[in-house]
Amino acid sequence: MTARERFSGFPAGAQPVPLPDIFFEDAAPQIEDPAELLVTLYALRALGRAMKYPRLIASASLRGERPLIEALAAMCPGRDADRAFEDGLSAAIDRGTLLCGRRAGPEGRFERVIAIGSDEGRRAIARETEPMTAAESAEAGRPPRGAGIYQLYEDAIGPVPPAIAAELAEAQADYPEEWLADAFREAAAANARAWNYVRAILQRWQREGRDEATTGGDDSGAAYEHLVRR
Repeated sequence: MTARERFSGFPAGAQPVPLPDIFFEDAAPQIEDPAELLVTLYALRALGRAMKYPRLIASASLRGERPLIEALAAMCPGRDADRAFEDGLSAAIDRGTLLCGRRAGPEGRFERVIAIGSDEGRRAIARETEPMTAAESAEAGRPPRGAGIYQLYEDAIGPVPPAIAAELAEAQADYPEEWLADAFREAAAANARAWNYVRAILQRWQREGRDEATTGGDDSGAAYEHLVRR
């Protein structure tokens, strides 16, 4: 959003988002990090819209919401969106507005899930998941190290097509392990699960440098938008 753009107002029939009054009275005045505020608000919205009981949402699903990522990028300029998300989620868990646990996810992997910090949420976490502290959640949110590019690809995108296996091998030889993990993580955060997108991030970091590309440039996704669909 540019400085010249103006919100056009709420249209008739816009769906309201239920938020607990006590959040505005007790929790919000104590929040200093905009990342915590944004993650909490978007999580409460998602939980309020959940159709199944108990109300639980996957952290990866919340992390994939483009408006949240754009808001984090705009309001937390000193951090990449993924770091800001993890900071915000950890702070919310530590404060108690959100709860976190892990459970078996697709293909036998574990996934983090989030609940509202209420009696209902505590029962849901205790019954459906293995509860996690803020520190445990932060550790689980870190990108895998030493997994290799093929595992990173499978985790972020899916099975490796034979046609690009050679490209992945070349990328693994050309880029540091940390770059590979972070690039796949950035692509997943932008909900752009395509190798072209990951490769464009890596090439930009190599061309412009990591610091400039991740903190001073346009890494909200617009620079790679044309590469999302292959």
